[in-house]
This record gives sequence, structure tokens and C-alpha cells, in this order.
Amino acid sequence: MRVPLRPPIEVGLMGGPLRTALDDRTPVLVGGGQVVRRDGDPAPDSEPVALMAAALRAAAADAGAPGLLRRATGLWVVDPLTWAYRDPVAPVAERLGIAPRHRVRTTVGGQLPQQLVGRAAELVARGEHDAVLICGAESGRSRRAADRAGTPPPWIIQGPEVTEPERLGGDRDPIHDGERAIGMRRPLDYYPLFENALRGTAGRSIDTHVARIAGLWSRFSAVAAANPHAWRQQAVPAAAIADASPGNRLVNFPYRKLMNANPLVDMGAAVIVCSVAAARAAGVPARQWVFPWAAAESNDHWHVGQRWDLGASPSIAANGRAALRAAGIGIDEIAHVDLYSCFPSAVQVGAAALGLPADDPDRPLTITGGLTFGGGPGSNYVGHSLATLLGRLRADPGSVGLITGNGWFLTKHTLGLYGSEPPPTPFRRLDVQAEVDAGPRREVVTGYRGPVTLETYTVLHGPGGAPDRAFAAGLLADGRRTWAASTAPDVLKALETEELLGSAVAVRDGELRPGGAIR
Repeated sequence: MRVPLRPPIEVGLMGGPLRTALDDRTPVLVGGGQVVRRDGDPAPDSEPVALMAAALRAAAADAGAPGLLRRATGLWVVDPLTWAYRDPVAPVAERLGIAPRHRVRTTVGGQLPQQLVGRAAELVARGEHDAVLICGAESGRSRRAADRAGTPPPWIIQGPEVTEPERLGGDRDPIHDGERAIGMRRPLDYYPLFENALRGTAGRSIDTHVARIAGLWSRFSAVAAANPHAWRQQAVPAAAIADASPGNRLVNFPYRKLMNANPLVDMGAAVIVCSVAAARAAGVPARQWVFPWAAAESNDHWHVGQRWDLGASPSIAANGRAALRAAGIGIDEIAHVDLYSCFPSAVQVGAAALGLPADDPDRPLTITGGLTFGGGPGSNYVGHSLATLLGRLRADPGSVGLITGNGWFLTKHTLGLYGSEPPPTPFRRLDVQAEVDAGPRREVVTGYRGPVTLETYTVLHGPGGAPDRAFAAGLLADGRRTWAASTAPDVLKALETEELLGSAVAVRDGELRPGGAIR
């Protein structure tokens, strides 16, 4: 149960709160818009930039001030993955008939929507922006339909003559040479490693742990069932999620299909961040305002193999401590939570880092349904979290919500706190990277031959459902880590049926060898 913060502030004329004492530069979120197209028709209006423009129109309508779009000083776009643009910002601006002076596109990462809102709020508070439009969209379902039909979708193609806008979110290769050498490259190769590490730490059997995460995901599906903007509006029983059936095949042990993010969606979301002065000038009713309280950003040790504990995130923990401290509140005072949810391990790691129970019926860890059921539109899932949170906070006066974002392989993290009322102290965006960097890290050994303790693993299954490859992490006696893989049928079977975490196995030049507990 959350602890109530304080009673709502005094209500004035037109049902809006009296906020006349606020500084004109106080940042507020005034509108959130979401668009979902489920027909999968690769038409012009299903193109990512078209969905972005539609989401921004919906956000302006939500603010009660359609004219606010023309007042925007910034238009920042979360770069789509399903269609390549040299400049995704210009087509959005053209569709809206606006000409903001500051145009930004991002790199890739699920942390970016929250990162953009945090930076926009900071720049608004400094007086460098009046109103920033933040949007993103993906058209994975329509793109797949076009690819299957062998006909390119009728979407914009930009040539080399198009100038790219400013790019935010500098990035670097997230994959260590030792991971690449054995074939690891995708999120679905990494997140089940975190999952089995969590199981090992908890000492649970395979069946018990699968039942636990199926229950978590069933609760997420129940939230999606009540969310009008969710991609899959259906509550799914835990038993159906745990069952490795033909329609819910094993993909990446222990994950079934319904435990993976769903990127095959056509979805767009947008939020509008502006100053109190700009909100008043545009005629946005005060009852629509939501206040950024604090934000924090950091990365865990960049390569997964360097992290001390593959079932924990010092970065999320540091972000949470810093933001809560800046806002002057405790985690029990948070009413509405949306933890990044590409896979169950991400939610469990985030909840543990923040001190949130995973099974509190009064405070679910999602407000959308997560990336499996709510929908996983590339880097812009958190855009939907933010747009949803606005409505939650408006309907619950005096409450505070918490959002997290995550990029790469539990690598890049952002966290935001938002309130229906003004914050007790001015908004702050915090960088806690130095604290995370000071934490312990492991050395990664390549080309190792010898015994290791099996720390975690996963088994990848092909489209037909048969197991075809395992990835594993092993710890040497001196605490260093090495990576290994196997395609041996007996090894794959043993990993999925026997309790092998913590047992002795052999590694030879990146290959997990039969021996020790693996026969």
C-alpha cells in the first residue's frame, strides 16, 4: 500500500487547481496522445511519421489546446526501427504545419522517451525552450505485411540530399568480443540469462520459477485488458503463459513466446512538455498539468560480462535513490509504477533495485500491460507509459508516479518521477554515472580452457520449436567470467531439464563441453 502524500491543493474556478504562485518557467506535461492501428495495412497513414503526427494531434487535443503545437520551440523524435529516415523530424513537422526551431532525432534505446522528457523539462526550466513536442512510433505489423507481400510500403524515401537533424543519445557497441565470438547479439540472447541468474540466486527449481514469472506476466496482461491503447487487450491466465504449447512455444529458455516483447505493432505516442507560462498562454486548463518532479540517468557497466551480478542493476538502484532523494519522498509514496518490461527479468531486476514488491495487487508494476501485451514499439514504449501516466495522475489528485526506461541489455537506464501537484522542490535531472562506475566489475576471459561454475545460461529454440543453441556464463575460481556456447543435443536437453546452476562444467575455447554435471 502506498502512503498518501498530501490532500489536493485548493480548487479554483472551472474546476482547476489554483497554481498562480508557480514560477513561469516551471515545467509541466500538458498532453499525452496514443495511436494504435491494428489492421496491419501498409498504407500511408500507417507509416511511422504519420503515426507520430497523429499522436501529437491527440496530445494537443488531450491538453485542450490544439494551437499549442504551433507554439512549439522543439520537435524531438524517437528514431523508428521499422523504416529508415535520414530526417524523421521534417515529415512530422510538415504534416502538422509547424516549424519548430530545434529539431532532434535519437539513436536507439528504450530509455530514450524518458531521457527526452527529462532534458526537455530541464531546458524549459532554464528558459531555453517554451514547449517541446516529443513523439515516436513504429509500424512493425504493417512493415511485416508489406515484406510478406513482396511490395514495398508506400512510405517516404529520403535520398542523400536530405540533411540529418541533430542526433541525441550517443551510443557504442554493446556487445563484448567474447559474446560476439559465440554468436550473442540480440536482446532475446541476453534477457533469459538474467532470468536464470535470478532463479539461481533465489534457489528456485525450473518449474517453480516459470510459474512465478508466468504469474507476473498474467498480472501484466490483466492491466493490458483494461487499457484502451494496449495492443493485446486480453487477460491471459498464468497457466497458459507457462504452458510451452504450439501457440506459445519455447523461444529462449525459460521464456515462452508470451514472455517476450512484441515488436510487431503499429503504435505511436507523444507527450508535450512546456513551461507554465506557455501552458497558460495556450489556454491549457490547469487541471491538465502534470509536473516532472525529478529524473535520473546512468548506465550499468557497458558490457554484460563486466557486471558483477547478472541478476541485479546498480544503475537502476542509483537512479532510484537519487530521484527519490531529490523529490524528498520514499518508494512507498509512489502510487503508479511502470517498470520497463521487455522481458520478465527486466521487471524483477528493476523492482528489486527500487525496493518494490513484485506482487502487490494495489500497486502493479505496469500501467500499460508491458511490451508483451501493451505492445513493444521499438524504442518508444516508454512514450506510451508517459502518455498513460498523465491520465492516471490527473485522476488521482495528490499522487506521484514512477517510470523507468531501459536500453540494450539492461544497459542504459532512465527514471522519472511525476506528480499531479507541483514538486516540493524544483525539478532536477540527475546524472549518477560516477556512482555506478565505482562499483565492482568482473574481467572477461576469452579463449579459456578449463573448469568453471555455471553461473547462468539460456537455450535458443528455432522457429519449429526445437532447441538449437545454448549460451552460458561461467565463473572461474578467481571470480573472472567467461562465455561459452553449445549445440550438443545432450547438453541442450540437460540445461532445460536438470538443475545445473552452480554446478561445475568445462569450457574450451568458447564451447561448453560435456563434463561435470552436464553429461
